[in-house]
Amino acid sequence: MDIEVPEGLNPELTALGWLVGRWEGTGNGTDHDGNDFEFEQRIEFNHNGGNYLYYVAQTFLITEEGAEPTPFGMETGFWHPKPDASVEVVLANSDGWTEVLVGKIAVTRIDLLTDAVVRTEGAEVTHSAGQRLYGKVEGDLMYALDRATTEHELRPHMWARLKRV
Repeated sequence: MDIEVPEGLNPELTALGWLVGRWEGTGNGTDHDGNDFEFEQRIEFNHNGGNYLYYVAQTFLITEEGAEPTPFGMETGFWHPKPDASVEVVLANSDGWTEVLVGKIAVTRIDLLTDAVVRTEGAEVTHSAGQRLYGKVEGDLMYALDRATTEHELRPHMWARLKRV
């Protein structure tokens, strides 16, 4: 098993140590109107000695060939692992909502479900619930994000395979 523990990592974060670093790659998605899209993504997980990882993800739409990718969204947050292999995640999204997710860590797999969502009045997406799966596969970070809105039930939204850079 390829488990990494970065230097200086708070021992309480050992279960999430494999996430630490910068990840980049491309993925696919389906928007809330059912249209397919491709995107580039940059994700960074880092630590500062506290009992949490901090996280930033930026997504850029891939448009016509040769065109510069268009900013699509950004989120930032904090990942808090617990001694019982559970994890709590708090995310703020540039589209105007904040989400609390809870889940389980199983070595290099993390399953998350929405516990709560708060949206601003001007939120671009009426996000209401979600589930996420993160995993390390052949050294890459793979994830799938399913989302529900006030207009539709939970369904696949974005999925990607990212390489450590």
